[in-house]
Amino acid sequence: MNRKLIVFLPLILILAVCALLLIGLQQDPKKIASALIGKPVPEFRQGNLLAPQQMLNNTDLPKRPFLLNVWGSWCYYCKVEHPFLMELAAQDIPIVGLNYRDKAQNAVEFLDKLGNPFALVIEDGKGTLAMHLGVDGAPETYLVDRHGVIRYRHSGALDKNEWQKVLLPEFNKLNATK
Repeated sequence: MNRKLIVFLPLILILAVCALLLIGLQQDPKKIASALIGKPVPEFRQGNLLAPQQMLNNTDLPKRPFLLNVWGSWCYYCKVEHPFLMELAAQDIPIVGLNYRDKAQNAVEFLDKLGNPFALVIEDGKGTLAMHLGVDGAPETYLVDRHGVIRYRHSGALDKNEWQKVLLPEFNKLNATK
């Protein structure tokens, strides 16, 4: 009996791993929660993309609810979501940009060409702050409250549908609380 079990053990282990992989593939990557939900934006000291001589830190973040958008000029989906970010900025929605693993010159040219929806742009060429945020890739958007606490994470290009269904109601709740 033990000999039969030993013979089939590798097969059982392979089937178990395949089952776990199959379950994982059924998950929507946009629904992956961040470990930082309910925690403050990690402490940082990074350059200001648009004023390279200036350093930014947590005290520079807006003192009202805002979006923290992780983007890069190299990122196709960042280009797709950019017009919508411009719409949000025109509606007085504060957006902080985190320029992720990008060359500063390319990022500045991107904003010059397509417009700048950001209240401020944190330069993160090495991905240090993004790593502390747990960024999987660009674009990602975090909803942050007036105290700098992360309340929601959206992975992928932000669009009107996701904004109206999920982020806007949460954003409005944060603005309603004093």
